[in-house]
Amino acid sequence: MSNSTHSDPALIHGAVRLKPGREKKIRSFYPWVQREEVSGVTGDPTSGALVKLESAAGELLGIATYDKSSRFTARLLSRDDVPIDGVFFERKLREALALRDPEGWRTNAFRALFAEADGVPGLIVDCYANHLAVQIRTLAMELLKPVWLPVLQEVLQAESIYERSEMAGRKEESLEPKTGPLWGETPDIVEIEEAGLRFLVPIKGGLKTGFYIDQRDNRRKLGERVRPNQKVLDLFCYTGAFSAVASRAGAQVLGVDILPETADLARRNLKLNGLEGTIETANAFEYLESAEPGAWDWILLDPPAIAKARDKRDSLKWAVWKLVFNALPALKPGGRLLVCSCSYQMGLTELGETARLAANDRGCKLIVEDVSVQPPDHPYLLQFPESLYLKCLWLRKCG
Repeated sequence: MSNSTHSDPALIHGAVRLKPGREKKIRSFYPWVQREEVSGVTGDPTSGALVKLESAAGELLGIATYDKSSRFTARLLSRDDVPIDGVFFERKLREALALRDPEGWRTNAFRALFAEADGVPGLIVDCYANHLAVQIRTLAMELLKPVWLPVLQEVLQAESIYERSEMAGRKEESLEPKTGPLWGETPDIVEIEEAGLRFLVPIKGGLKTGFYIDQRDNRRKLGERVRPNQKVLDLFCYTGAFSAVASRAGAQVLGVDILPETADLARRNLKLNGLEGTIETANAFEYLESAEPGAWDWILLDPPAIAKARDKRDSLKWAVWKLVFNALPALKPGGRLLVCSCSYQMGLTELGETARLAANDRGCKLIVEDVSVQPPDHPYLLQFPESLYLKCLWLRKCG
């Protein structure tokens, strides 16, 4: 490892001791400790500090970040008693990169670090052709920025690093939403490649970190399944990646997005690849309500994360029900529907149940042809259910 990543370690400022039996899930690779699982704290650590995590018997479980105001009092960083320094973060990053295969995915856009699933709770790093977009979700990762930022610069050979920490969850960590440059100069638009297509990505102002990297596998599947001259309606099309894939396969494509700036970027992405297609600026919910009956071979439903908190789950279920309910009449007999949810708050079972209720209310039979989740660069850690957020149903209308 290079000398530039051997930065000074962050100091340990006390210990968090768990109640009896609560250590079992930590030993089984679950990374979070909730407030009610803690029996005591020694050393009077401040929020954002590093602490030792101990069982009720005083056994060391690892090194964790601490936040006394969060419902997650501790988040595990390391199961071993090691310095949390540049060497630690370089090891975590290289371990994560070893699990990824950008060349095999035929892209230069991928997620390099996915927070808890990659052992760095609160830190997300997306790569766009050597320009990095970073999300910092916890106070501890904010305070550790001087330690991990040089590692990103060096290991990923970053031309620039831009922060996109706008998520509502930062409030629980006593952090305000924040965006801006961390290193170098990030262009307003960065061009990436994916499976032979080129896309323009608005890192500074786009949704998420600029591009839906997590839909890569589903775009590939769509390209393999759509047929020439089929009609594809791409709702919530954002910058038009699904539309471009369908158009390249020979489909007649209509993309719909509510934001004029992203709809314009979708048009630019089609033009960049020499592809045909129409992009309209409209509300997807309203568009479906007046859609021509039986007009479409495919309808793609990939709405944004309507519910990121548990108390919004009913709103999310209602939205998905409404989309499926209004999409079904617009499909041809035998037509296909892709329904996605990018919210942890709606599990795969709930997504299927909501689609089933909508189909029942339409008197329509639906066959499940496939089920898909997020790609490997957004790892789903089996012992950490919260890391599974993207679920997609591939449905076929049979009546």
